[in-house]
Amino acid sequence: MSGLDYRESMETKETLNWAMAAVIRQARQKAALTQVELADFSGLSRPYVSSLERGNINASLYALMNIAEVLKLAPSELLAQVEKELIKGPIKPRKDTGRPRK
Repeated sequence: MSGLDYRESMETKETLNWAMAAVIRQARQKAALTQVELADFSGLSRPYVSSLERGNINASLYALMNIAEVLKLAPSELLAQVEKELIKGPIKPRKDTGRPRK
């Protein structure tokens, strides 16, 4: 574990959710998976995966273990990436929902 002081970088639960959202979304896109595929392969619901990627909910340990397995990452690597995102300072995800309008 690094010398990161989580009290400073994790000011709120929301900040952690944003960091987790960014890491999961980037890893999913790198694996060339859709949210639907990630949900199906991990045994999670589609709304749950969508909410995770928007930073709206807290990820359960069960969900993180399953997501890491689908993304072919060690769970520790997934959390290490979240730690890096926290250090960098995660940006609040867009709250766009649904399909873009024409």
